Formats: sequence, C-alpha cells, structure tokens
Amino acid sequence: MSEAKGARNDGTRQELSGLLKSGRATFFSLFLGRNVVDKDGHILGRLKDFSIKPGESLLEVSGVVYGEGLLSEVLGHDVIVGMANVSSIDGEIKLKVAREDIPPGRLSENEMLITDTILDKQIVDIDDLKVVRVNDVLLAWIKSSLCLVGVDVGFNGIMRRLGLTWVPRRLNILKFPEHIISWSYIDPLNPALRKVHLRIPRKNVNDLHPADIADIIEELDNKGRFTILQSLDEETAAETLEMVEPDIRTIMLRQMSEKEVAEIMDNMNPDDAADILITMPKDRATEVLRQLCTVSKEHASDIRDLMKYRENSAGGMMNTEFIHIHRDQKVSDAFAKLRAEGRDIDMIYYLYVLDEKERLLGVFSLRDLLLADPQQLVKDIMLAEVITVLPTSSREEVANVMSRYDLLALPVVGNDNVMLGIVTFDDALEYMLPEDIKSRLPANYHITRRVHRM
Repeated sequence: MSEAKGARNDGTRQELSGLLKSGRATFFSLFLGRNVVDKDGHILGRLKDFSIKPGESLLEVSGVVYGEGLLSEVLGHDVIVGMANVSSIDGEIKLKVAREDIPPGRLSENEMLITDTILDKQIVDIDDLKVVRVNDVLLAWIKSSLCLVGVDVGFNGIMRRLGLTWVPRRLNILKFPEHIISWSYIDPLNPALRKVHLRIPRKNVNDLHPADIADIIEELDNKGRFTILQSLDEETAAETLEMVEPDIRTIMLRQMSEKEVAEIMDNMNPDDAADILITMPKDRATEVLRQLCTVSKEHASDIRDLMKYRENSAGGMMNTEFIHIHRDQKVSDAFAKLRAEGRDIDMIYYLYVLDEKERLLGVFSLRDLLLADPQQLVKDIMLAEVITVLPTSSREEVANVMSRYDLLALPVVGNDNVMLGIVTFDDALEYMLPEDIKSRLPANYHITRRVHRM
C-alpha cells in the first residue's frame, strides 16, 4: 500500500469511528427485530430489512421492510414502506401513517435489499488488495439521509449478528479488533454483488490472504483453479487448499498425482492433512503417505498417528505442534525456543514442560513467561496441576472442559501422561455453541475462524 493510500484509508476509518462515537452511525444488525409501529403506536411487525438505492455519492436507505407475524413467516409476505412515510427510527421504527393508510410498496428497478445484495457477499477492498466478506453494514445520517457508509468484515460483525458479543468476555479473551472499511474504498465484484471474478493480476495473488485466495478458487472453473494454485508458493498453496470448501477440494485433489498431493501436505499442519487424508480412498491415502515419507518421515509419522483417532474425539481434533521445554531450563531458554520454533506454529498460548520421556509435568502461559525473570528456572514459574484430556475423550467433553476452566488450549495425554498434542480454543469453539446458534452461523464461518487463528 502506498503512503498516500494508507494515510487516506486511516483517515477515513477515523471518520467512521468518529461517526460511531457521536451516535450518528449504527450497525444494520442492531436495527433488525425492532418493532415497527404506525402513527398511533400500534405494533405492525418487526423490522427485517432496509431497501437501498444510489444517492449522490453513497447508497441511501430508501425504505423499511417488516414482517407481519405468521403472514411473513409462513407465506414470506413482507411490507415495504418508503422513507417518506417513516417519522423516526430511534428505538422502534415509527411511521407517519396509520396501518390502514400504508400505501402498497414494492422495490423499484434501482432499489435493492441489504440482506440480499450486501450481507455475506464478497467484495474487493481496493486499498488492502484482498477479497472480503461483509458480516455487517454501518449506516449513518449524512445530511437528512440514512446512508451506507461502511462494511464490517471482521469477526465482530458475525458476533453482533448472532447476539454473541459477550463471547470474548465469557472466554476471558481480548475483544476482536474492529475491521470496518469505508464503502467509498470498496469495489463490488460485479454490479449485483453476486459473483466473484478475478480482478487482480495473477502475479499479485500471492499478496492475498489464503482465505481470500480460497474464495476466488471456489468461484473459478477447473482450469482457473489450477492456474491460480500453481502460481502460489508452496506454503501459500497448502494454506489455501486447507481453506477451500471440502467438495471443491476433493475434486481438485482427484486430479493431482499422489506426489503432488504429498508435496502440498508437507506444508500443512498435521491435523489438517490428516483430516483430508481420511476422506480419501484408503489405497490413495496410503500412497500419499508413502510419497510424503520421502520428503519428511517425521511429518508423515505425525499425520499417520492422527489418522488413528476418531474424528469426533480429542485425538481427532488435536494438533501435534506445540512448544515444550525442560523444567530445569531457564526462562531465557524458553524465550529462545519460542523465537526458534514459534514461526512454524499457528497458535501459541502456553508452553508445556515435559521430561525426557515426554511426560507432561507442567504448563505456563505467555503472560507468565513475559513477567518472569530471565534467570528464573522454568520449574519455578510452571503450574504443576495441569488440566488434560485423553485422546479418546469426546468433542463435547473437550468443549466442556475448555469452557469450564477458561482454557485457550487443552493438552491431550496418553499412557503415563505422555503428551500427544493440544486442542486449541478455535477448534473447540463450534462445539461450545448451542445448536440454534450454530445453525445461524454464516456460510463462511469456518474460513473466518481460520483467518483469525493465522
């Protein structure tokens, strides 16, 4: 990003933040479900959407859409009322007319609904050169019109729509950073915001996040998919393939040789590679592992060990990559090991203390490490009573233990307390959520989680 672009974008985001703090802006998700009442205060229904249309420089809200109880739920019949007949939207949505005087409403050719054309759609952030998905919409009063001024493409947008903004506090983790992009810096991938087209030169694809490249690959034909994949470096190709939808990934893998699959899996996390291999025919998976052995015997062995466990068990969820140290080493040694090995591990919350036989003796957090004297011994800062699960423990048990003890990672141990791996918070999160919440998660939820863990 050029200096001029960066300064311009930072300034715009500060303006959006200022609008929020002043109360002139709010998120679309916070309007949903509000009562719509007529001029006499009679409840007509609940807000389901806003219609929008092009204004002078921004998209403007042109009408409110509400459902009338069972009529809306059963028949899908919604009422559209133009903003000319709306007196206020503070708190409840109040109309200027009585129920019997509401004129029949319909969308004009230049009007569209936010839920149909903006939410969950893919767009291009011009400044940051990446494909993003809209999780919420920021609306603000500009002069006398309610306008679409930005989109939330961060995890907070998903949490807000699901009514789960309490999750970070409950799990004792930091709030996810806001990621709001000004609408003026967004280029829809096509006028209707419905289909992805590759809008960047292939030489720049490596500059995108793997999750964004996966989004692009999913919308291309078979030839285009491999053209993009072959233009990536080995590590990016592996991370991208992990994030492609399983059905599409299966089709792509079928058209690759066992050697090509092994070369890609050499750059994957063992747990992700194991999850993919389990879905392959046994003979093909065996040959991929044989090819992988010629590249990295240790990596192939880790993957083979993970494949022994049932998918719905702690062993099937765990990752074998974690940082461990000896109890008699110094804190300064732990820092050195963290620097040496940390780059190759996706998520690091704790360091584990093992003996010569790899038995788990203790654990300490990054916070403990930062606050300790460099000359202290690890045994003096570690917690000896470690919460663990067995590889045969169920997903539900893992989720319950992590939730009960507010853990960000949970060690998995075998016989004689030998440490086998860890289950991280993000992999267990979906099993902590109630079924009704999981059913409301957007289609890109698994990708969004991965973006925040990387």
